[in-house]
Amino acid sequence: MAVAKEKKAEPIRLGIIGSGLAVKWLHWPALKKLTDKFRVVVCCDIDPEAAGEVARLAEKDLNSPDVRSTTDYREVLASDDVEAVLLSLPIHLTGQFILDAARAGKHVISEKPLAANLEQARELVETLRNFKNVKVEIAENYHYRRDYAKAREWMDAGRIGQPFLIQMISRSWTSTASGFSSTPWRQDNQYRGGIFADAGVHQAAALREIGGEIEQLQAFSKSVHPVMGGIDTVVLNMRFRSGALGNLVFAGAAKDPNGGLQLFDIFGTTGAIQITGGKAVLTEGNGKDAKVLEEFVDPEHDGGYFREFENFYSAIRENAPVVSTVEQALKDWEIIMRALDSAEARNVILL
Repeated sequence: MAVAKEKKAEPIRLGIIGSGLAVKWLHWPALKKLTDKFRVVVCCDIDPEAAGEVARLAEKDLNSPDVRSTTDYREVLASDDVEAVLLSLPIHLTGQFILDAARAGKHVISEKPLAANLEQARELVETLRNFKNVKVEIAENYHYRRDYAKAREWMDAGRIGQPFLIQMISRSWTSTASGFSSTPWRQDNQYRGGIFADAGVHQAAALREIGGEIEQLQAFSKSVHPVMGGIDTVVLNMRFRSGALGNLVFAGAAKDPNGGLQLFDIFGTTGAIQITGGKAVLTEGNGKDAKVLEEFVDPEHDGGYFREFENFYSAIRENAPVVSTVEQALKDWEIIMRALDSAEARNVILL
């Protein structure tokens, strides 16, 4: 008896709202590997040249014929041929656009963070509970990193004993000459927290991926950068629900001779893990007696962008669970916002 071949799922018909650097620099490499899963049909930006450029790139790179461009996002949301939208917008606009897209019945993958402040984020998460047929993923790529997942796997297996100290360093110089920080909305931001809010939410996600939920925190902050508005330097101390202690040193105004540093150290009672640049190293022992037990190197380390788009596709076509949900994004954002509260009030905050 002949068995009918399973029908291949059609690519998701995607509308892009916000045609700036995040789409071109961060999302594009992943989408170029997923042309069988996504078909761009329309690109939108308040700058018609930006929208047109991304539309032409989609035709060239993404196997997407006849891509339209527009300056009106409402046109995208009203289009019957758009199943889902990619939102890449200034932070103060994101929450409202997510809600508008959900109301229009479109699935959403949106750049982080999910809202401009904590109150708006909480209201958004609560309202989205009413849209059960709409998939909403916050594109927090750190929730999709394989190096973090491997470290968590080692920890759960007891490879370092009982984790008791988790330290993260993220320092760099925020150049306003080019790139993300040359955009006016980041320099004259209409959201709380400046560089720490914009970039530090990645570190909040990473800390939760490694250490689990945080129950207590205390922060100190400074504004140092001569151009960027808001907070750019934070020392954040925390206690995880597991009992482990944690520390984040975040600096977006540090002229590091090495060009910056992203480093994770996890210490347990019998061993340690260090993570940097897609590589996780498991060790035991101290000083000259220390030895490497295992190394993991992600051969396709891209920060998690490919996996987040792959997850978005699976959520829509296969009803797979979304990894970086709005609920997860709210917890990430709460750490950042409550850290700012702590720094302003000069007190310890319980979460």
